[in-house]
Amino acid sequence: MSDMNDLKLQGRIVRDAVLKTKANNKQVAFFTLAVNQTRKNVDGTYYDEANYFPCSAFVNSDKFASYLKKGQPLILEGYLKQVTKETGTDENGKRLFDSRTYICTSKIHLIFTGKKDEAANNEKLPEIQENFILENDASSEDVFLGDETETEIC
Repeated sequence: MSDMNDLKLQGRIVRDAVLKTKANNKQVAFFTLAVNQTRKNVDGTYYDEANYFPCSAFVNSDKFASYLKKGQPLILEGYLKQVTKETGTDENGKRLFDSRTYICTSKIHLIFTGKKDEAANNEKLPEIQENFILENDASSEDVFLGDETETEIC
């Protein structure tokens, strides 16, 4: 029996996505997603607390990647993957580990707000259908998410 590992986040991109081309000529977009969580103070007032999640996804074209800009609202679907690596031993001979949790992206839903700023008008972004969804067609060994070491994770 398989347990559930399903993730959906709605937020805004913090800064423009960075595109990198992997050795297999696939493009990967790296971006940070800001997701607000409403909390309540002890005095009963509500406030938003921002959480920032590093994300990456395969993109099929520069056309789609051009929409991964600062402030773009989107819904991200995916799953969590934990990677644990042994980092060595301490002075007592006890093994040390580094464990990280990654967001593996399977779908990106762009949300169009109808607002157009001057920067977007000057850039002449390519036409894209309303409520566009990017679905990864990659196998589980192919999905890339990584830190600065650029290792295959998902």
